[in-house]
Amino acid sequence: MSNAAPDLAGLKKLFPGLTEAEYASLDAWYSGYAALILRMYERITNDPAAYADFLALTSRPSRPTMTGKVDSPKQTEHT
Repeated sequence: MSNAAPDLAGLKKLFPGLTEAEYASLDAWYSGYAALILRMYERITNDPAAYADFLALTSRPSRPTMTGKVDSPKQTEHT
């Protein structure tokens, strides 16, 4: 984490009305969260097998196709 003074303007826009201590706490939490995500990404991308698994899990599936008609419960006679 950085030792620079945090820029809280973005947090103040997202969460108006908090105290300075609450903004500082939010900044520390988000900084820690970002560091965790970065460590996870670096670990996955440095292992070719793990990266292949990651890509397989996060790739978008093909668009589903529907061949039969599905009736909505609202379209039935007994509603």
